[in-house]
Amino acid sequence: MSTTQPSGFYVTGGTLRRDAPSYVARRADEDLFEGLHGGSFCYVLTSRQMGKSSLMVRTAARLRESGAAVAVLDLTAIGQNLTPEQWYDGLLGRVGQQLDLEDELEDFWLDNERLGALQRWTRAVREVVLDKVKKPVVLFVDEIDAVRSLPFSTDEFFAALREFHNRRTEDAELRRLTLCLLGVATPSDLIKDTRTTPFNVGQRIELTDFGEDEARPLAAGLGREGNLGETLLRRVLYWTGGHPYLTQRLCQAVAEDEGVDSTAGVDRLCEELFLSNRARERDDNLLFVRERLLRGETDRVALLDLYGRVLSGRNVPDDETDPLVNALRLSGIARAERGRLHVRNRIYGHVFDRNWVVANMPDAEVLRQRAAYRRGLLRAAGVAAVIFLLLGALSVVALTQRNRALEEARRADRNAQERERALTDLKKALDETELQRGFAEGQRQVADEAREEAEHQREEAERQKEIAQEKSRQAAGQQRRAEQERAAALSAQRMAEGQRQLANQRAVEAETERKRADERTKVATSTLFKVIRFVRETPEKKRAVEYYDQLAHVYHETGDHENEAETLLSAGGVLLELKEGANAEQYVGRALKVYHDVRDAPGEGYALAKAGDLYKSSGDAERADRYYRRSLALLREALPAIRAGADRKQEAYALYYLSLGYAAVGDYRQAIESCRGALPLFQSLRDPVMTDIVEIRLEELTQSLKDREK
Repeated sequence: MSTTQPSGFYVTGGTLRRDAPSYVARRADEDLFEGLHGGSFCYVLTSRQMGKSSLMVRTAARLRESGAAVAVLDLTAIGQNLTPEQWYDGLLGRVGQQLDLEDELEDFWLDNERLGALQRWTRAVREVVLDKVKKPVVLFVDEIDAVRSLPFSTDEFFAALREFHNRRTEDAELRRLTLCLLGVATPSDLIKDTRTTPFNVGQRIELTDFGEDEARPLAAGLGREGNLGETLLRRVLYWTGGHPYLTQRLCQAVAEDEGVDSTAGVDRLCEELFLSNRARERDDNLLFVRERLLRGETDRVALLDLYGRVLSGRNVPDDETDPLVNALRLSGIARAERGRLHVRNRIYGHVFDRNWVVANMPDAEVLRQRAAYRRGLLRAAGVAAVIFLLLGALSVVALTQRNRALEEARRADRNAQERERALTDLKKALDETELQRGFAEGQRQVADEAREEAEHQREEAERQKEIAQEKSRQAAGQQRRAEQERAAALSAQRMAEGQRQLANQRAVEAETERKRADERTKVATSTLFKVIRFVRETPEKKRAVEYYDQLAHVYHETGDHENEAETLLSAGGVLLELKEGANAEQYVGRALKVYHDVRDAPGEGYALAKAGDLYKSSGDAERADRYYRRSLALLREALPAIRAGADRKQEAYALYYLSLGYAAVGDYRQAIESCRGALPLFQSLRDPVMTDIVEIRLEELTQSLKDREK
């Protein structure tokens, strides 16, 4: 029933190679190529793991084969803790590396320092790139949603891209420039300032899920004979709806399990991979959808309410102007069909069902706490009821014993009274006749004995009465103790309730204080960034170093070592611009010490390479070369220990930073070898961002090596 499956047929993370056998060609492949080849600005804006990067790589290769010059700008590779000047310089550097214009673009950048960062970037593209490259130029700008993490607004960047498009009617050279934007965003997200014209140019490329005919080549990787492969593939699509990642992942699981020979087997694997409670907390795609819905910038209540309407099959129009509709589509949980929104596939419908929506409404936790509180009160009431029943039983016993003692005392009193009446009658009989004296004497003796017996019985009755009174007092004491114990139980219950309320209040206060601390830190860093940007554009540029010191201190206090080191390196860069090499060395040394103190060898190696970049930008090539070689020496020395410690993440970053160092000193072969070592490690760590970065860097280094060897 099965055959040997092709090795590595399916790819469930990262960018697919151009020749990957599991790549599924869709309508978007032709639409994007034809649009860019025809000179149209295009954008592919959709949710994650839809194949945007794979589509970009294949389209870029086809464009190069057709004679176009292509550069890929991955915004996540530029960094986040940057000034606008560093960011635009990084973008221009990436263009220069891929189009072999590094020196020309660097010279233009340095010769035009009087201009703002954006103006330098746009003029460099127009006056250097288009002047030196006489064929069509295509720029791919990938991961555009990364701009949200920058400490400055990028509205003007997207406005400049729109201006490139608008000026094509009057500038013939700009007609050779074509752009493609890719990421998880909507066109309205690109320019937030309402005073600026929105980003309203370009051709939208719809990246849809696999259709059954499109996905048919995937059956070859299942390793099943005859029609069984297509039968299993149809069942996979039944669950995934053709979602690229979910389809590749479920197909891979079917291919690896040779025991799956029916649709029931596919259902079992789907349950294990996506529908079980454990899978819902581990699968990257499900986690992304959940976080996008619950942690997004939109109103969670309104968003979940709208999704609930889609889930129940109600008519929800696909209104692109509605931010809630856009949020559902970008999360990947909904798709548009005939102008209406539908749940994307059966997996999402099962995982994010009605119970999930109710449980994640903002008041769900309050309801759970109230229910828990009511259960606690019921348990406390149950315990109190048992105590009250025991006290009641003890009181009944005590009262019963007291009543018995009183009854015995009354019985003894009656006996004593009867004896007294007998004595009285006897005396009367003695008084009636002296004749009966002798008889009476005998009777008197009997009476005396009876009196003595009566006295004895009276004394016994008194003793029984005292015993009964003592028992009554004991019963009263027991009743008082029972009342005291009941009062103590109520007091303990009230104290426990007070302690619970106090604990809840302290927890709320602690969470509020934590949020306030985070907010103060954000405000502090945001303020310092604004001050630094302002000061660096004034004659008192050196004051920026003081503010960088303050910002580094904030990062040090919060334990953010990476941003602390980056900030110190930025201060060193300012001092190099001011030709204060000795002071710059001190800040570089402090940045290196941050990583050295926490024993982060890859980070220290990366900081050395960054220092080399700073000195290279300042024109001190000799010192830059020394830092590059120190970086290489440190990373090569640390790599065996990192491997011995089996820390795959540290090893992956160490190899990646080695590739940066080798490329900086011109050793492209070693740089390629280091990238090839880092790639499988990032793939095993399931880090799609770094996987994409390393794959693109491999392509760039390989192209640079080929160009050098020509």
